Amino acid sequence: MPTYRFHEVRHQASKNLPCLACGNKLRRQRTFSQTLNPFNKNADGQVKTELEIVRELVVEAADWEKEPELHPRCRAEATS
Repeated sequence: MPTYRFHEVRHQASKNLPCLACGNKLRRQRTFSQTLNPFNKNADGQVKTELEIVRELVVEAADWEKEPELHPRCRAEATS
């Protein structure tokens, strides 16, 4: 069976913000990605273009950047 490799479109985002619990600075970085392939389709059934994928990734990254964060230590203290 052949192996197919599709082009991966990536968008890297980072955020610097204070921890909600202790107020110390946090830095988080994340990479968002989708592949450009015949199965990645829009709501209307058309295959997504690279530009459409990039737009989606930028919106997804912007939503992630708005989310508050906690240090792992603060998160453990909050759940226990």
